[in-house]
Amino acid sequence: MRHLHHMGYNNGLKPAMLLVISLGLAACGGGGGSASNNNNTPSNRAPTVSAGADQAVKEFTDVTLAGTASDADNDALTYSWEQTAGSTVAITGATSLTAGFAAPDVLAANSPEVFTFRLTVSDGSTQRSDSVDVSVTDNNPPVADAGADQNVVELSAVDLDGSGSSDADGDALTFSWVQTDGPDVVLTDADSAQASFTAPEVAAGATDQLTFELTVNDGVDVASDVVVVSVSEPASIVTIAGRLFYERPTPNALCRGYNFNDITLMPVRLATVLLLDSAGNELAVSQTDDGGNYSFSGITANTDVRVRVRAELLQTTGAQTWEVYVRDNTSNTTASLDNRPTYEVQWPLFNSGGVDSLDNDFIARTGWDTDAGAYDDAQRLAAPLSILDAILNGVLLIAEVDPVVDLGRIDAFWSINNSWVTLPSPDENVGELITAYYTSDPERDGRRNPSLFLRGDAIGRLPESRINTDEFDSHVILHEWGHFFEDELSRSDSRGGYHQIPGKVDVRVAFGEGWGTAIGAIAGEPRGCDTAQPATSGSSLDVENYNQFANEQGFFNELSVATLLYDLWDQDNDGFDTASIGFGPIYEVMTAPQLQKDTEGFTTLFSFATYLRQVVDPADIQFVDAQLRWENVDTDVLDIWGSGQTTAPAVWHDGKPVNDLLPLYTQLTPGAGTKNVCANVETRVAGADTHNNPGKWAYLYFTLDSTSNVTLTIDANPVPPATTDTTPDVRDRSDPDVRLYRNGVFLAEGVSSVADREVFAMGTLEPGTYALEFHDWRHVDFNTPTDPPTFASDYPERTCFDFTLN
Repeated sequence: MRHLHHMGYNNGLKPAMLLVISLGLAACGGGGGSASNNNNTPSNRAPTVSAGADQAVKEFTDVTLAGTASDADNDALTYSWEQTAGSTVAITGATSLTAGFAAPDVLAANSPEVFTFRLTVSDGSTQRSDSVDVSVTDNNPPVADAGADQNVVELSAVDLDGSGSSDADGDALTFSWVQTDGPDVVLTDADSAQASFTAPEVAAGATDQLTFELTVNDGVDVASDVVVVSVSEPASIVTIAGRLFYERPTPNALCRGYNFNDITLMPVRLATVLLLDSAGNELAVSQTDDGGNYSFSGITANTDVRVRVRAELLQTTGAQTWEVYVRDNTSNTTASLDNRPTYEVQWPLFNSGGVDSLDNDFIARTGWDTDAGAYDDAQRLAAPLSILDAILNGVLLIAEVDPVVDLGRIDAFWSINNSWVTLPSPDENVGELITAYYTSDPERDGRRNPSLFLRGDAIGRLPESRINTDEFDSHVILHEWGHFFEDELSRSDSRGGYHQIPGKVDVRVAFGEGWGTAIGAIAGEPRGCDTAQPATSGSSLDVENYNQFANEQGFFNELSVATLLYDLWDQDNDGFDTASIGFGPIYEVMTAPQLQKDTEGFTTLFSFATYLRQVVDPADIQFVDAQLRWENVDTDVLDIWGSGQTTAPAVWHDGKPVNDLLPLYTQLTPGAGTKNVCANVETRVAGADTHNNPGKWAYLYFTLDSTSNVTLTIDANPVPPATTDTTPDVRDRSDPDVRLYRNGVFLAEGVSSVADREVFAMGTLEPGTYALEFHDWRHVDFNTPTDPPTFASDYPERTCFDFTLN
C-alpha cells in the first residue's frame, strides 16, 4: 500500500497582526445646558466583563471567543479584543462581543501552544478587561488503510474494506473511495468505510487490474491509501468428496486382547476435516457427518491435494455446544497441557482431476503388524479417532435429551508412551499414569482444564510398566468421560481412587464409579472390555446381566448402581427388566437444580433414587421401585439419608464382618446429648488403599433452625488399648478427623492431631442442613507400612467415638 498525506492548510503562511483600534465617543456640551454642578448625580458604575472559559482545541480549527458583558447603568458598551500571548493570529470581529480566529499550525515540539486574548469593555467613562487562554495542540493525521490487494473472479461481488483506518487522536473519520485505474465500475457506498462493486468481465485468459484510492479525513488532516483488485476468469473447479474410516479390532473372548484379523471399519464422525495443497496450505475445512462423509466444493481442478482429519469435535455455536480434543501429553511438554498437539491423520497426495471426484475414501489403520505380532507405533493412526468416537457417543447421548446443553471443553490425553505404572509421584509429561483417569486440574495449579488420561503403551516402555492400552476400550473411555459429566453438569462427592469389581466401597464412590460404568454401557455397549497385553489378559464386564455375589448387591456396590441405571434405561425386555424410563429422567435428576447436584446429603444411590421418584411419571414408580429392590435397596421409606434402609449383608463373601454400613447417616441435634459412631477398615485387602473401604467413613448430619455458633466434640469411646509393640514411638492413639459440607460445598474441617479427641469449632453457621464425613486418621496408616513400623501393628481395625454437638 502507498500512503499519501495531505495537510488541510498551507503551513508556510502566518497571518499578519490585526491592529485593534478602540474608538471612544466624546460628548460635546450644547449651548442652553445648565452650568450648575448637581452634587446629587449618581457616580458611574463600571461594566462587568467575562472573556469566557479557557479552551483546548486542535490546530487548524476555527475558534470562537465568546465574551459576555453587562452594565448596571445600561450605558452603551464598546468591545475590544486583543491578543496578549502566543504566536500572532488574526482576530475577526475584534470590536464585537463575539470574536474568532483560526488556530494556527503548531509544531509537535511546542504542542500545546497557549494563546491569550483580552476582552476590554467600556461604557464611555470606565472600562474593565478579562482574559481567556486557548491551548492549541498539534493534530495527529489519520492513517488510511484500504485493505490488502485482492484477486477475484469476473462478475463476482467485491468488497473494499477501509475499516482498518485509524486516527491516533480518536477523531471521527470520513471516508471517500474513488477508482483511479482500470475498467470503470460503479462503486456502492463510496462515502463509507466499506464500499463494494461487481467485478467486470475480462477477456479470455486476461487479467484486469482495478485501482481504488481511499481518502480519510479527521476534520483537520487527510490521508490516502490505494488497493489493487486483480480480476480474472474463474478457474475450472471440482468437488472432492468421500468417506473417512478408522479400523476397530474385535475383542477376544473374555476381553483378553484384540483379534486384529477381525476388523470393523468405523466411520470417523463429526470430526474436523481439512483439504490441503501440496505445500500444506489449507484449501478448505469442513466436518464429517454421522456416516463419516466429507465434501469440499469449489476446488481448483487438476491440483495436487490431500485430506487430513483432526481428532477434535467442535460445535461452538448454536443451542448445543461442546469441544473435545484428543491430544498427546508427551509431546511439546514445555507447553501447558491444554496447548499440547491435537492428533491429526492425513493421507497421501492425489490430483483433484478435471471432474468431480466423489469416492475418495480413506482408512486410518490400527498399526498392528500381524506378521510381527506387534504394533508399528508410527502407524497407530486409528487410536485417537477411536477415542474421539467413543466420547462422541457420550456427547450424543446427552444431546438427545437436552436441546440447549453446553458440555464445555475436555481434553483426552493419549500417547504410545502412556504407561500404567505404580509410582508415588507419576509424571504425565513422560507418560507415567497410575491408571486411566479423569481430573479437572491435571497440572495441579488450580486452573480448571477437564482432562482424561488414557494408556497407550503396548510394549512396556518403563521398568515399572504394566502393558495396557485403552484406545479401543470404549467402555473405559466412557467410564472416565462419565466422571467429566458429573463434574461439568452435575455433582459428585466421590473421593475417587481405589475401587474394584465387585465393588463394595464407600457409598459415594459406589455411586460415582457406578455412574461411570453405567454411562459406558448406555452410551457404548452393555459388555465392557478392559483389554491388556494383546491376547494375554484383560477383563470383561456385562453390566446388563451382572449378578455376582447376589447378597452383596446394594447401595455400597458400584456394580449395583451401574446395573440399576442401565436397567432403568434399557429398552429391551430381558427378564426382570421389563420396562424403561429412558435417559431423560436420569439426566434430569443429575443436572436439574434442587435435585442430585444440590442434595443436602452426599451423592449416593439413596439421593439419586429419592429424586428419581420425584421426576418420573407416576406410572413408572412401581417399575423404579422394583429395580431398586432387585439391588437390595429398601423402598418403603426412601429418602436421601437412607433412613429406611435395613437390608445389608450378614457377612461379606470373603468372610469378613459387615459393620458400620447402617444406619448410613447419624443425625445430630445441638444440645441433645451424645451419639456413638464407629468406623472400620475390617474389609481391607493387604497392600490395597483403605480410603474407600465400606465403613471406613461415617456420615452425620444436623439441621439448624437459626443462625448458631456450633462446636462438635469427638471423643474416643472406648479408647483404643495401648499397643503391645516394643518400639516406643509408634502411633497407637486414635486421631478423629471430620469435615463439614453444605449442599456438597466444603466449609471447614477439624483435623488436629490431638490423641483420642477432636474439638471442632465450626463457627457461626446459618440456618440449614449440614453434612459431615468422619474417619479415624490412624486407619490411613494401614496404607503406608514402614520398616521399622511407625504405627501400632495391633491398632484396632474398628474404633468408636462419642459425638456431641453444642
